Amino acid sequence: MLTLVITSLMIIGMVTIWFFTSQNKEYHEERLQRKERAIKTEMNYFSKEVELQEDMDVVIKEFEEEVFRLANVHQLEINVFNTSGEILVAARPDSVHSEYIHKRVPESAMADLATMNRIIIPEEEGDRKYLSDYTNLYSASGERIAILNLPYIQDSSVNQSDLEGFLGSIGVVYLFILLGGIGLTFYLSKSITSNLTELSDRMQHVDLNKRNEPFDWKSDDEIGKLVNAYNMMLEKLEESRQELSKTERESAWREMARQVAHEIKNPLTPIKLSVQHLQATANYDDQAWREKFKRTMTTIIQQIESLSNIASEFSDFAKMPQAKAEVTSLSEAIGAVVELYSDVPFLLTTRLPENDIKAFIDPEQLGRVLNNLIKNAKHAVVDSESPKVEIGLAQEGDATIITITDNGSGIEEDLKDKIFRPNFTTKSSGTGLGLSICKQIVESAGGSITFESSLSEGTQFTIALPRVI
Repeated sequence: MLTLVITSLMIIGMVTIWFFTSQNKEYHEERLQRKERAIKTEMNYFSKEVELQEDMDVVIKEFEEEVFRLANVHQLEINVFNTSGEILVAARPDSVHSEYIHKRVPESAMADLATMNRIIIPEEEGDRKYLSDYTNLYSASGERIAILNLPYIQDSSVNQSDLEGFLGSIGVVYLFILLGGIGLTFYLSKSITSNLTELSDRMQHVDLNKRNEPFDWKSDDEIGKLVNAYNMMLEKLEESRQELSKTERESAWREMARQVAHEIKNPLTPIKLSVQHLQATANYDDQAWREKFKRTMTTIIQQIESLSNIASEFSDFAKMPQAKAEVTSLSEAIGAVVELYSDVPFLLTTRLPENDIKAFIDPEQLGRVLNNLIKNAKHAVVDSESPKVEIGLAQEGDATIITITDNGSGIEEDLKDKIFRPNFTTKSSGTGLGLSICKQIVESAGGSITFESSLSEGTQFTIALPRVI
């Protein structure tokens, strides 16, 4: 709209300038024609009374007086040439002679006047530009006796003043039209873009994990069609989300059932074999059999405890206990965990700051995380010549950093992206849920857990928690 208004203003301005210029040119040509017709009429009338011959001085004198009179009356410069193009009389208003008294009729004009009665050509003398009207004068007998020349300078000051006045008036009108156009454009753009902006915000905040509310639009216009397409997309997205959620739940339960069955079958096999062996060799009075019975019972109890631990781990993973977060001293939490490993067959050291650092987390769950990571480090350093594990605590900006570093065998590159997956483990026994539970606990406290590892050099797990002042 703004382009249309500005373009219209420019076009009308150019047309107006062209119109005024054309009108001015037409006006001056008509004015020159009227002057030429009046002067020529009087000259013809004069030539009927006086026989005009260019080689008679007395006739020239009378004719010269007539030319000066007409120049004063019509306020025009008048030049009269003989038929050879030589000047006879040159008069300006309020002066005796014109300063161009020595001029001749241009050759091109002479050639045209031989076949035409009147021509108008542009001429210039120095900086002086004008239209020059050449007309043949005839005697009473119809013989061409002279050439009348009227130099006409167009007075453009009046035309320029009128043009500027008109353009100024129309400019004020167009200024208000332009301001109105800007206001109307802003209003219409706002009414359109506000709805599009709201729709864009809705699109940006589409959440694949929950149901998204449709966009209510009552008008059946172009935006309405876009809104309908958006709402249909939400419906299809909701159907896909529900289907995906159902598939994921079924897949998760199938994988969980497979893992539980696998873990339970492992201890059941030795239990079954032990019981069957006892039945086959039953001899209650035999001392050796009674000793074997005791050992078998011990094995069965151990396997039953293993089954209980497996069930507990799966239960913990499926439903984490409600965290009882509180301001916890990390130095004390690390110290409490280190005391549990006072008799471990590796060097366990700590690197703690002098000032106490605190975080908002369940201390029991934090101990569980540290305990799990130390156990993993313990298994990693089994084959090291001088096994050692170090627990570090530091502050970096608004974050509290806990590190557990070992000099064990490290983690292979193709296994690194699987470390925090449920049921993944590199051990010969275990559920593979420990690190998944650690990750869940840390992220629930608003932190993050990462690791870096190099083969034959060791692994470092890093826990970042928000610091409490």
